[in-house]
Amino acid sequence: MGETAEVTAVVTDYPQEGDGYTKLEVRITEGVPREQAVLYLYSGEMPGLAPGDVIQAEIKITSALVRAGERTRTYTAQNQNLLGYIRGDVTVTGRSSQAWLYFPKVLCQRVKTLCGEIFPSDTAPFMTALLTGDTTALKNDGGHYTAMRLSGVLHIVAVSGMHLFVLTSYCETVLGKSRWASLLSIAVIVLFTLMAGCRPSIVRAAVMQSILLLAPVLGRENDSPTSLSAALLLLLLINPAAVAGVGLQLSFACVIGLLFLIPKLSGWCHAHLPMRNKLMRTTANSLNCTISATAFALPLSAWYFGTVPLFSPVANLLTLWAVEICFGAGYILCAIGAVLPGLASLLGLAFSWLVRWCMLVYETIGAMPFACLYTADNRAALWLISVYGLMILWYVLRRLGVFIHFGIPAGLCVIGLCVVLLTGDVSIRQAGGILTVLDVGQGESVALTDGTATVLVDCGGSGLDNAGDVAADYLLSLGQSEIDILILTHLHEDHTNGVEELLYRMEVNYLIYPADAEDADDTLTDILALAESLGTRNVALSSDCTAQVGNMVLTMYLPQAGSDENERGIVVLAEIGGGTALIMGDAGENAETVLLAQDAVPDVDVLVVGHHGSKTASSALFLQTVQAETAVISVGYNSYNLPAEEILERLSVYCPTVLRTDEEGNVAIAMTEEEENG
Repeated sequence: MGETAEVTAVVTDYPQEGDGYTKLEVRITEGVPREQAVLYLYSGEMPGLAPGDVIQAEIKITSALVRAGERTRTYTAQNQNLLGYIRGDVTVTGRSSQAWLYFPKVLCQRVKTLCGEIFPSDTAPFMTALLTGDTTALKNDGGHYTAMRLSGVLHIVAVSGMHLFVLTSYCETVLGKSRWASLLSIAVIVLFTLMAGCRPSIVRAAVMQSILLLAPVLGRENDSPTSLSAALLLLLLINPAAVAGVGLQLSFACVIGLLFLIPKLSGWCHAHLPMRNKLMRTTANSLNCTISATAFALPLSAWYFGTVPLFSPVANLLTLWAVEICFGAGYILCAIGAVLPGLASLLGLAFSWLVRWCMLVYETIGAMPFACLYTADNRAALWLISVYGLMILWYVLRRLGVFIHFGIPAGLCVIGLCVVLLTGDVSIRQAGGILTVLDVGQGESVALTDGTATVLVDCGGSGLDNAGDVAADYLLSLGQSEIDILILTHLHEDHTNGVEELLYRMEVNYLIYPADAEDADDTLTDILALAESLGTRNVALSSDCTAQVGNMVLTMYLPQAGSDENERGIVVLAEIGGGTALIMGDAGENAETVLLAQDAVPDVDVLVVGHHGSKTASSALFLQTVQAETAVISVGYNSYNLPAEEILERLSVYCPTVLRTDEEGNVAIAMTEEEENG
């Protein structure tokens, strides 16, 4: 890899604009062995391209590409995408004779354009995501995406089985439950899957739904377990490794719940509720679907993602009916908009109130103090295990003829949940204080809390999850619903790219940053504007200062050690619990020299190592002076070979314990008189 070649290629999808780059998916036909490729353009001109265009360009092939905010992906296995970047400009030479194959992509792009034209700016991102699965605009649309995540309803915009179920329902409404309705449903499912880019989630759902629909087409009895097993076999024949994927597991867990629990729940509702009332029937059916789809998927979701949205059934009950209407109406309005844009825009204004209702529900639920339970707290994980244990025990006893009223295990579950929610800060108070270096990939975010106050130093990284989500999930799992002070040591992206997400998710009282920080790309401008709009007070630090936050004492130094921004950032000395911690940010040896000359650095218990273990920081004299019992390196996958071997050797000499986030995950340290590693 690393070779340069002139290639001819067919564009297979529309270009995607990123932060300083353009991503282009192509099928190379000449110049290198024919294969699919993902190309990045960082400079030069990218003409307006559409799927089916034939282009010529000079590319440099690479096995991996590092981009901020994304783990490196290596493409080496057969049939996987080639990765590279474009050198110079891209030239369009014509259209492929097979351009018609990309009609679904063109149709999808047309739907996105029409959504922007038909619906108001506050509802267009949601409608675009709902109809096409493209959540790019929704993620940039304030806190709506975050609110949906906390409400447990992101499945609504992650094209999946729900969309196919609604499409099938519409087909059956038009043609009734018949062979022709099944055939039409399968055709619509195939078209929608192609429009959505054949993502794994929608392909799985399409295979399962199509196999279920084949029974009436072939005149056979529909046996759900057999159809589900056939769908699983087909998917595993295509890709046996998919069995280990969370997407496949969650998809089948949801379907299994729907197939096996809905009949039981419906039977109970008909036996105990006045189902003659239409509103009661609709409400019961919605709850039954939500509970059934969640029952088997929830443990997997908690294991993989660490969150349990407590009010997901409520959010689904209040909004799914509106979402289903918007989904069908959205496509109808796009069809009208292609011919009569004025009429479509007028109708779009009316339907937008349904979207606004949904967003109001999601924002209200997402803002609740206990909207989610976070399994980073072991007590929450134990509670979830106990819930399933009690329910399984109740079911087994009922099967054995031992009658126990359902209210008893349900009541025990509620009591356990209250205990978990109301005692979140007990462990912190017992420890006196906790310092946690969060695992944010290649970046840094350090949380300090003593149960009465919370401080976060930096919030950025390259992990699979946004650093703001990582920090918010962790602090909320401890019962900390607000951050007293957020300190940005400097403005490099790996220390700041999670701040906006954090501000949307948690209340931040003060934001402190270096007064003379460089802001060439308007990072600080954007952060300060958002912070001010959310009620955060912004403070520009121009000299050393000390602040009391709860029972913590923070001393913030500005070494001002040269022109390099790393050497001009804030260094934080924290007295928390019975110990002290020194957080260096990206400060290097020049800043260390200034601090030593000012006699500003005492012995500390914990040192958060400067610049992710770079050899430009952590001098022998500095380490010898601070005499830290524990050194923590915040680091993830990177192309800089961090932490440097010589720094690891040096730390091993001066620090009894050296921990790394890329090996340990979150590093939590109880700051007691005798400091212990958590």
